[in-house]
Amino acid sequence: MHHAPFIGKNFSHEYQTPAEPAVICATLQRLPNDIEGVAISQSEPGEARIEKLGVVIRLKFCAVAGWTRVITSGKSCALWAWYKVLAILHPILNFRRADCAKDISAEKHQAKKPAVSVWKVVSEFMDDPQKSRHVGFASKAIQQAKDCVYWDGEALRVILERLYFAAQRMREGGHKGITRDTFFKKYVNLRGFRAHISNTQATKFREDYVAEHNGKEILGRMHVTIGARHNEAGCMSIHFEFCPDCQRIIIIRCGKHGRTYHS
Repeated sequence: MHHAPFIGKNFSHEYQTPAEPAVICATLQRLPNDIEGVAISQSEPGEARIEKLGVVIRLKFCAVAGWTRVITSGKSCALWAWYKVLAILHPILNFRRADCAKDISAEKHQAKKPAVSVWKVVSEFMDDPQKSRHVGFASKAIQQAKDCVYWDGEALRVILERLYFAAQRMREGGHKGITRDTFFKKYVNLRGFRAHISNTQATKFREDYVAEHNGKEILGRMHVTIGARHNEAGCMSIHFEFCPDCQRIIIIRCGKHGRTYHS
């Protein structure tokens, strides 16, 4: 994925995490297990480099008042690679953008406005005709995205790009003959993927996970949950299915986590 408007520029993001620097280092060293061809190097304590096929992402981190401050930087053409790395690190290290870190686990009315909103990410994705040809949104999912206050829209962007890739492969029949788990986890590298919802979700709370598409009701069994807190600022879920008629992935739910047996 290319970001033409940013060619020739650099990016720099600042995060906070409750994890200690040693834990960050240990987690970084496991990245080659998740992303083929990645190399991790550390020239001195508190610094690290992530490299893959000419892409270089630099990290600096130091402990500050009970948190670890992490600064990432690189060429803007490598931003897509950082988002992929971030999608892997966040569930483990609970990275927070520094400008959103103070109150993201608070209640909705206290939550800071995210730097990039969920709706902005979804609307930009839908405005791309090539991506929209492969991934569609049910009308209720669009409304949920507009209402969503989840703090990290960029994490959603990574997932949508993975679904776009998956839809292209599925049109070619690349998912046939293997389980959904194998396809989405191994070939699509969609972290946090679940192929099914619970019986309670599918029956008692069915309305949370169904939408109408082309005159038919679709149940969004496949899903990914981002975040670990069941409140609107700290957690959201994306439910989807592949429609064999239109050969697209249809997103059924895109917003705050639906009801479960814990509700």
